[in-house]
Amino acid sequence: MTPPEATNSGASGPEQTADLVLGSWRLRVSAPPDLLREVLTVMAPPCTVEEAALGIGWTVQAMRDEHDELPSTNDADEVCADRPVLVSPRGGPQLAVVDASNGLIRLLGRYKPCSAAALLEIDKARRMTRVVVPGAGPGRRWPDWVARMFFSSRMLAGGWRLLHASAVVVDGAAVLFVAGQGGGKTTLAHRACKELGAQFMADDLVMVGPSGIVAGWPTRAVLPVGMVSLQEASAGRERLVTGTRHRLVLAPAEHRATLGYARPTRLGAVVHVTTGVNPAGSDQVAWAAPMDKAGLGAVMADAADIPAQRLYSTDLLGVTGGPRRVDWPELGWDTTLSGTVGARLTLADLRTLPDAPVWEALSVWLSGVSR
Repeated sequence: MTPPEATNSGASGPEQTADLVLGSWRLRVSAPPDLLREVLTVMAPPCTVEEAALGIGWTVQAMRDEHDELPSTNDADEVCADRPVLVSPRGGPQLAVVDASNGLIRLLGRYKPCSAAALLEIDKARRMTRVVVPGAGPGRRWPDWVARMFFSSRMLAGGWRLLHASAVVVDGAAVLFVAGQGGGKTTLAHRACKELGAQFMADDLVMVGPSGIVAGWPTRAVLPVGMVSLQEASAGRERLVTGTRHRLVLAPAEHRATLGYARPTRLGAVVHVTTGVNPAGSDQVAWAAPMDKAGLGAVMADAADIPAQRLYSTDLLGVTGGPRRVDWPELGWDTTLSGTVGARLTLADLRTLPDAPVWEALSVWLSGVSR
């Protein structure tokens, strides 16, 4: 659902309101049309968008800095130098508490190091986070960051797992591609969309619920340069070079503008990607073998071993009034993985992955994904 058009459809028009819904959780977002559109683009899916309704869990009110509430870069440096700062991994968002009085908590946030500051004001009595963003730059992404924090903190406390994996929907069921860093997850997900007609879910992170439902989690997308479309190439803003591996980086909204995303879907198969020597001694470049329940559980446990990302997805400062805890419930994988197919895809050389006959090798398992 698209939020109703405001009477003034310009970027600086009156506020619009919509509710993001995922499972039993509901978040209201109120913002000028362009800011609201950016949040909904990033969060739906995995969320659905509904008309504003009673019984909301929290409200995010996003606005531009029209009253000079935000400090200059130099002033922000001084504030952060004088206070403890919560720093996310790999140059991610930073938050400093600047005030806690009159029932409000005020945080100064930088979405990227040295970027313009944003203001986050938490009012627990009104169950609201007010976010004041700069006019341009990565600081405009704070509203969708708060939205992700609202849902992820509650999902993790409710028994969902955050996994390092890519995901697509094939024949009505979610297929996870699990591998180490740079192990081919993104390549396989994009190949599945282009070659199998799959629906995209996630590039790097997924949430898996206790009942086996998979929700793709919004992150930037890092695509092999040789696989990108012209539309994706024009949207990307930078390239990463790791050794000889060139990657195009797209923010979540940029990637979603080039590729449709699937809603949360029941888990059907897990493909573990690795490299090795064919025990049969043939010249195959790709082959697959089944994983038993123990092997499948071990692969999923390894994919869930991402403490920095889990911490990043937990509302330690109470930005959205969420459960501030790190002792997430530990539930067995037996119920979650019930009926899930597991296959180990092995390649002789990972560099052949963009063209290797992977679907031929996986056909026995992928053909049985839909149940």
